[in-house]
Amino acid sequence: MNFVIGIVGGMGSFATLDFFRRILYAFPAVKEWERPRVLIDNYCTMPSRVRAILYNERKQELICDLCESVKNLLRSGADKIIFACNTSHVFIPELTARVPECANKIIHIIDSCAAEIRNLCKGGGGHQKYSLIATEGTIETGIYAQIFKKYGLEIDSPDSSQYKKLRDFIEAVKQDSINKEILSNFHEFVQNFNNESVILGCTEIPILYRECLEGGFIFTKKIFDPLQSAINILVKLSKSPSF
Repeated sequence: MNFVIGIVGGMGSFATLDFFRRILYAFPAVKEWERPRVLIDNYCTMPSRVRAILYNERKQELICDLCESVKNLLRSGADKIIFACNTSHVFIPELTARVPECANKIIHIIDSCAAEIRNLCKGGGGHQKYSLIATEGTIETGIYAQIFKKYGLEIDSPDSSQYKKLRDFIEAVKQDSINKEILSNFHEFVQNFNNESVILGCTEIPILYRECLEGGFIFTKKIFDPLQSAINILVKLSKSPSF
């Protein structure tokens, strides 16, 4: 398959690993060469995206690192680039201003999710209001609310009193320390949302969700995963005659 996927990863590493696993399953093959080539820059030494947003800490260094990663993927032949981190999407406008050649290469996972949901709504299979699980950095910027509003959709974000729970969930994945208590707390957290639909707006969170399902937890909410929306686009693009 003459199609090259580039991943800006390492934010965190286990989320990147899981995303790669999901891409493999999205492109089933009898022979390895029937799959697309995947380039992964597990750039785990980047400064914190959340701290850059909340405290302006090392923000310019972070943007420079994101630019470097994207440039490396472009030089290596990436046809499409995905950031395996929701929070990093806040910096995409500044990144594309510095590296304009990447603008039409990036699959924006938040926009992709909103577009997919909007299409579902048109078919009568979606709702208008969605609860968000994300980092406090992502929440504070309002990036989800802004993008979803363009599609006529409304986002409910957790308030600051829930930030510690969110950090605990995300860090459990980052530290590879998921246990039954974390899974039970996460299940309860999701089920307590007032809205029927929930967005997994942090790339660590789908791992918790999957482990909950494997552990026998039952969710009554409709779950949407921006990474899956991006994978769906990759599969569609890979079948295009231009690749």
